[in-house]
Amino acid sequence: MNRTGTIYSARCTVVLLLVLQLILGDIGMSWGQQSPRGGAKAGGGPRTKGPEREKGKAAEGGVAPPVGVTAQTPAEEQLPGGQALSRAVGREEYVLGPGDGLVINIWGEHEDSFSVKVTPDGKISLSTIGDLDINGLTLAKADALIDAKVKKYYKNVKSGVSLTSLRVFQVLVLGSVEMPGAYLATPVKRVSEVVSLAGGVLPGGSQRYIQLRRGGQVDSTVDLYAFLRNGDESANPFLQDGDVVFVPSMQRGRVSAYVGQVTSEKGVISENSIPYTIELKEGERLATLINEIGGVSPWWDLESLLVQRETDSPKGLMRIPVDWRRFLQEEDASQNVVLQEGDQVFIPALVRRVFVAGAVKAPGAYAYLPGKTTDAYIAQAGGMSLVADINRSIIKRADGTVEPYAGTAEINNGDTVIVLERIFKTWQDYFAFVGTISGVILGLVGFYAAFTNFGR
Repeated sequence: MNRTGTIYSARCTVVLLLVLQLILGDIGMSWGQQSPRGGAKAGGGPRTKGPEREKGKAAEGGVAPPVGVTAQTPAEEQLPGGQALSRAVGREEYVLGPGDGLVINIWGEHEDSFSVKVTPDGKISLSTIGDLDINGLTLAKADALIDAKVKKYYKNVKSGVSLTSLRVFQVLVLGSVEMPGAYLATPVKRVSEVVSLAGGVLPGGSQRYIQLRRGGQVDSTVDLYAFLRNGDESANPFLQDGDVVFVPSMQRGRVSAYVGQVTSEKGVISENSIPYTIELKEGERLATLINEIGGVSPWWDLESLLVQRETDSPKGLMRIPVDWRRFLQEEDASQNVVLQEGDQVFIPALVRRVFVAGAVKAPGAYAYLPGKTTDAYIAQAGGMSLVADINRSIIKRADGTVEPYAGTAEINNGDTVIVLERIFKTWQDYFAFVGTISGVILGLVGFYAAFTNFGR
């Protein structure tokens, strides 16, 4: 081999080695990044340690928390900022318990500050003074007790107690709720809040007779309707350690309401009735029921409400007509009927509609809109059919009067547009008519001929 061939072969070998090095280098780097052992050393993602690793295990099939139990978040109990408050904590109302955080400041001839937490047995410990049992005391009473104890040990001093964090405890929510279970609460949370955490009251559950059980007994009855509709805070008390909230089934004061609903799809009106089951207390009236179902609707026929009631003496069915418009406009209290358990209230819909009948593609009832003309309703009904006779068509008004068809006439609520068919629709109709007339004439001629011949 000559010198030129040798040099060429050497160059090819060098190029081949460089290409192999590049390929093998890329493969090695990829393998190093994907290797479980080499990933951390070769610049791969950081290893999961400590709590993060434990979370991963739980997500992959570890032990999940019980259904209906929320995770405890200590940050939630911190003040200020960690716990959303509906109002300032009342010193005369807030009852202290295990887990509450306090700061006790002393000033005067002796100055000191203590940051303490109420122990599980309900005590706080202060240097020099010792242990003080404050479990179950309001913040104001605890302040007075601590001030009295401080003045026994220090002269010419004053003291003050401040709440720095709220205790967290579990409350059981049972009965007719979507997700019964144990939920976390603080002393500034109300019954309605934990009921909401449990998914809310089921359709068959009572919102007006919720039991707040405390110390194994029914402490109070919660009325969420009175709280949500009327803002009565006394009907929705604050929670305490160990409380049980029980939502019973709806049993007392059940009243049925049937509310007419009107829907319009592409101008076509349809009507149906929506049933409601409302829980009322003794002596409550029709206005309460109407507020409970969302208030008066513009689609209601206010003058035609009906209350239907089963009576024992005399035994039978009583029907009480109600003109709710009189109640609203004239404040006629007689129309605001006192409801009884088992009553049925019928609220019909006020349907504003126009009827299109006869030779149109889609006859039926259509939503009335002020200012629309005959032609607009005919178009809404798909237009006239091929056999329609516009010259014979009519407009029948709601008061019973009849007018000839006019495409530009304004149609009012309750009017009916009637499109009549032509007498002769096809050429067969003409032949049939001619044949009928010819038959009648021939019959008359034959009858005449037979009659005259009979006379001879």
